Amino acid sequence: MASGGIGGLDAQAVAERFWATGGERLDLDGATLVRHSAAPDQPLGTFLTGVRTTSAEHLQDVLARCDDLVDGGCRRVVVDAATPPVVAAHLAIEDWTPTTQLLLVLPGAVAVPGAGIAPRPVSTDEDWARVTELFRADHLEEDARHARSARPVATTTAAVALRRSLAPAATWFAVERDSGFVAMVAAWASEQGVGVVEDVYVRPEARRAGLARELLRFAVGHARAGGAGPVLIGAETDDSPKHLYARFGFRPAAVVHGWERGI
Repeated sequence: MASGGIGGLDAQAVAERFWATGGERLDLDGATLVRHSAAPDQPLGTFLTGVRTTSAEHLQDVLARCDDLVDGGCRRVVVDAATPPVVAAHLAIEDWTPTTQLLLVLPGAVAVPGAGIAPRPVSTDEDWARVTELFRADHLEEDARHARSARPVATTTAAVALRRSLAPAATWFAVERDSGFVAMVAAWASEQGVGVVEDVYVRPEARRAGLARELLRFAVGHARAGGAGPVLIGAETDDSPKHLYARFGFRPAAVVHGWERGI
């Protein structure tokens, strides 16, 4: 993973800190396991990072320990500039799949107008059930775009369980209309003064009306009200939201590299 950033900001470290919120950090002697008991099979929240082993044999031992500690086994390894090349080579020969994600940063000096909407915080079980419907729609869209089979409903449920485990440090917000929730966004401000915006999603029938941009304005404002200056957002490298974020003012900072098993 390229650490990278803007103005000295380590974008990778911020992203990892966000997804590790509320989770455990376990030293595996050569790597660190981040684990969320609420959603152990969700690779965004349960993953190996800081891998520094210099031999395939040691890496196998680390992965075996991870498998013992994670229900369903270890599924994601994050690599960075200090990760020895043998790690990627070993994961490749074992048929793990390489993954990438683009990280963009909105510098603290970039002013953002106030939002013209006021999404409400997601808090109740009923709210989260509606958020699960949004996640399911998002997952089905993504799977269709990649021309792959629809992921199981259980995978969507686990993705939402992971988000709930990040609250209340991170807050999810929803836009509600007569038909129910039509959009969502999440915002988080770290103790280090950096914010994260996540899960920007608008249902197809509510698109092309500027709602996504308003969600960004709202989420950035919320993070900055919580003490954040610069704000981080992630995007798939092959998907169009990255262009929306760039037009908004987010600047490309790093590309996250990793490996996943079983995708």
